[in-house]
Amino acid sequence: MYSLSEKIKILFSGKAIPFSFVVSLVIPVIIDQFFLVGFNFINTAMISSSGTQAVSAVNMVGSLHFFLVQIFTSVGLGGTVLIAQYYGRRYYKELSKVCSGTIFSAVIMALIVTGSLLIFHEGILNLLFGNAEAAVLKNAKIYLVGLLLSYPMQAVVEGVNGNLRGIGQTKASLKLSLLMNAMYILFNFIFINQLNMGIRGLAVSVNISRCIGMLFAFYTLYANRERLFLKKKDFTRIRFSLIRKIVRISLPFAAEAMFFNGGKIIVQIMIVGLGTNAIAANAIASSWIQLAEIIPNALAISLVPIVGQCIGNGNIGDAKKLTKSFVILSMIAFLIVDLTLLPLFPLGMKLFNPPEIILPMIFRLFIIALVMHFISWSISFVLPAALRAAGDAKFTTVVSLLSMWIFRIGVGYLIGIHFGFGLTGIYTVMTIEWFIRGSIFLLRFKGSQWYRHQLI
Repeated sequence: MYSLSEKIKILFSGKAIPFSFVVSLVIPVIIDQFFLVGFNFINTAMISSSGTQAVSAVNMVGSLHFFLVQIFTSVGLGGTVLIAQYYGRRYYKELSKVCSGTIFSAVIMALIVTGSLLIFHEGILNLLFGNAEAAVLKNAKIYLVGLLLSYPMQAVVEGVNGNLRGIGQTKASLKLSLLMNAMYILFNFIFINQLNMGIRGLAVSVNISRCIGMLFAFYTLYANRERLFLKKKDFTRIRFSLIRKIVRISLPFAAEAMFFNGGKIIVQIMIVGLGTNAIAANAIASSWIQLAEIIPNALAISLVPIVGQCIGNGNIGDAKKLTKSFVILSMIAFLIVDLTLLPLFPLGMKLFNPPEIILPMIFRLFIIALVMHFISWSISFVLPAALRAAGDAKFTTVVSLLSMWIFRIGVGYLIGIHFGFGLTGIYTVMTIEWFIRGSIFLLRFKGSQWYRHQLI
């Protein structure tokens, strides 16, 4: 008869993947996600002192930001998959080339995004959110320009993080993310709360923190040069053939993320039409709901290098077993955290100080997410991480595209706008879409096609 600790070790280990490796990979990512979401939570609370117009502007641009940033952060994720499979197969000589190629690819994509959007940002914001109040739109333009200028620096950080996670060095990745986000919060406090610069302060702080993060990323890469078998010559020339390979692997990741976040922009446009109070309620509810998603998000991120290494060394059994264990752990985490957040809701709302009129709306949105988190979030977001790591990203992309645009957008508009159920209707449809998409991924996982791809 096994003890509880022995059962846990059995569930979270495999023939080629020891329990200690899984723990050393997962714990730093959970801490990373905790501080990342915590910083976003504090960030929203800080900017709320500038009024609902500022909160609304940040939330509007946030949707567009997450859409744009996926173009180059997905390159880092593609690099993670490639490095994990090379590392699992012990092709160590290829690591340096892939590492440099990942960073070059991410920066090139970021420069393209920054250059293009700086030229057209006003027209894009007017096109997407032209119905917003004039003050909200003005703040949105300031914040978007600040974010765009920070993208090339953030791309370096994402590229380095992708490489480190591919070989299981999540502690180094954690330190890098913590430093950058800690600097962000510190400068937010200075520029927003002390100097009362509002949105402009937010734009300045994001660039200073990203610059510090980029410099530390280069240092972190140098400190881990032996683990990645880095060679100086690989960083003095750009191999466009390798960049094309990395981008090709990353395209399904980028496409899925862009389709997903593109759908969120459409949803945001719907919400903008419901007024500033609805925008603010959505922003605050999202910040509160994300607290429950910290551990499941970390499990999804950690599963990519784990499954990638399993596939790389040909151990399909470990890949299946650990994926199931991670999905179950994610569901348990939701149950515990959401039920903990429920009685803390009144205290949490005091940090945001929202108008009394929108508090019931925020609570309804939280309850909708609470119910569906346990039922469907894990199979919708954790499970496909394993499919992507095995090279099945095209399938996950197509499924996400169809479910997002047909159900979340189409049915969401019908229920939320046409039939007048508003933000509550939009959130209900969104969480049901998690279940539909997750069910399809579950059926795919039960088959064998998802792990039969050849990436290397």
